[in-house]
Amino acid sequence: MRLLVLMSLLLSFSAGAHHSTVANFTQEIITVEGVIEQVRYKNPHASVLMKNTAEDGKETYWLIEMDARTTLQRRGVTLERLSVGSKIVASGRKGKREYTMYLREIIFEDGSKFTSSGLEE
Repeated sequence: MRLLVLMSLLLSFSAGAHHSTVANFTQEIITVEGVIEQVRYKNPHASVLMKNTAEDGKETYWLIEMDARTTLQRRGVTLERLSVGSKIVASGRKGKREYTMYLREIIFEDGSKFTSSGLEE
């Protein structure tokens, strides 16, 4: 079942055309903690698939949409920085689809933070 949900999220995300964030994300800000499972470091939007494990052991996979790869690079976030297995805390606009978010901020394990203004070490 988890694999089916994961595949449907990935397929629906990759099949979509470039879109406005207003159409797919609410104004509600949420925060989710987890481990990076997969990174899509491309234009027009990069994305991270993050696994969140609740206290009861239930796992959910969050699709976190971000700015374009070129924008991330200019702001100091490289593909290596978004490495699979890294623990992060992500905050952003809640998606209209379940378990989706448009990124506003990532806090990495080492305490560094990425926001729309860039990477703060």
